Amino acid sequence: MKTKEYRRLHAEWYELVSAAEDHSREIDFWVRSIRAAGEPALELGSGTGRVLIPLLEQGFDVVGIDTSEDMMARCRAACRAKGLRAELHEQTMTEFTLPREFGLVILDSGGLGLFVSDQEIRSTFERVMAHVKPGGWFIFEFQPEPSEDKGSDDREWSGDWVKGPDDTVVAWRQRWKYDAATHIWKILFVVEKFIGGRLVETEVNERTGRFFTVEEAVRFAESAGFTDARAFDWLTEDPPGKDSKAVTVRCRKPRIGDSHLL
Repeated sequence: MKTKEYRRLHAEWYELVSAAEDHSREIDFWVRSIRAAGEPALELGSGTGRVLIPLLEQGFDVVGIDTSEDMMARCRAACRAKGLRAELHEQTMTEFTLPREFGLVILDSGGLGLFVSDQEIRSTFERVMAHVKPGGWFIFEFQPEPSEDKGSDDREWSGDWVKGPDDTVVAWRQRWKYDAATHIWKILFVVEKFIGGRLVETEVNERTGRFFTVEEAVRFAESAGFTDARAFDWLTEDPPGKDSKAVTVRCRKPRIGDSHLL
């Protein structure tokens, strides 16, 4: 699933923004999930290593796949700097093939929303099913359908900036359009790099994705053959509510001999 996004400057921006934020609660969630499901774990869309690297630092066997060469290059460089050995594969979520099975497969950071078509989701879930151990877990995240119905909505520009090393500043601005009829959003994402106050590079990324209802997300899991599919408010054990900003779905690959589907 090649896209016009997650290129070099976008990867630099993402790494800087990630470093400036506190992800400890999220990492704790994945630590608990790996311990419950068993190793190894596979992260789909591992990017610059925002989740993968802290898990490696805690000694977990975690593998990553991504399609962005630039994001993966930053992940590899960060791992080398920390003395970590990372197993990374440049493969698509819809077609990935690895020589291992996993106790847990992770699709975090609202990753389900990267898919626009049902077929992309079905293909991805089929590949996940082929790589999860019997009894293993698949946990994925998505942004739910906005509660307010605004129809087609062409928003104004918004943005911010983050300081990098030395005298570097990376600024970003985005304008997004959402169509309630198709549940598809499109974002024009512009990243600009300044050194010493002088603009040295500009990169334009096009991003397209989709919102889902909880029922849709659970149905995708069940249609792929996963059982015990349950939705939660992000990083909790609480049921999702109308104000949930993100939703986590946990499901399981049946063990041989399982006689029920939930």
